[in-house]
Amino acid sequence: MIDLAQLYGFHDRTVLVTGGGRGIGRAVCELFTAAGARVAVSDIDAAGAGAVAAMLPGAVAYPCDVSDEGSVTATTAQVVRDFGRLDAVVHVAAIFPKRDFLSMTAAQWDALHAVNTRGTFLVMREAIKAMKAGARGGAIVNVASTSGERASVTNNANYGASKAAVINLTRSMAIETAGDGIRINAVLPGGVATEGAKAATEQMKADGLSLGGPMTGPGRMPLGRVADPHEIAAACLFLAADAASYITGVSLPVDGGFLVS
Repeated sequence: MIDLAQLYGFHDRTVLVTGGGRGIGRAVCELFTAAGARVAVSDIDAAGAGAVAAMLPGAVAYPCDVSDEGSVTATTAQVVRDFGRLDAVVHVAAIFPKRDFLSMTAAQWDALHAVNTRGTFLVMREAIKAMKAGARGGAIVNVASTSGERASVTNNANYGASKAAVINLTRSMAIETAGDGIRINAVLPGGVATEGAKAATEQMKADGLSLGGPMTGPGRMPLGRVADPHEIAAACLFLAADAASYITGVSLPVDGGFLVS
């Protein structure tokens, strides 16, 4: 008899969610709590993290800047002290301002990679250390993007490069941590209806930039719509759960069919 609660449940497990204060991260926190997890809601926006944690039974908020080494190290250690263990990490935190490539400054390039690329390195490093110390294995799910596999929209080269790095970090460390029972996978969203996506669109308009490229073309979104954040969260839950116990190093598109169109 198949036990679905065992395959997809997180009873007595601790899950750290970065970027948990809004959008995809908030949806991940909600879904993992519903699955029985004790959720550590991490976000640079302390008020946002606190508001999400206040809605979820057993959740605790942790202000954290993923681009800052000390902040990530301290937050991960505090989560382990508070909950006694770390079983899974869903790394969502990222920024995605759209920039014209030719007028982009080195400082703007560096600011995005500090969060998206270095932040992923730091979160993964500290999570792997904690999981190895706990000797129970674990799961890490990085939220990357279809932009890391293929150019999707215009004025997005900086973001796409950072997410390509996330995908490669996922694959590289999946090999190195498998012997410790730690699985590392990535989810690749396409378009998602979040506050951040709306803000990025408004910022583009204010900067006089237009949104174009393959993803905006006719027929390139076979399912005909952008995703709801909870659809991305569901993929994260699957990859972190025992249902995916024989899956590591994959990059799962959750993109309405964009990558195959």
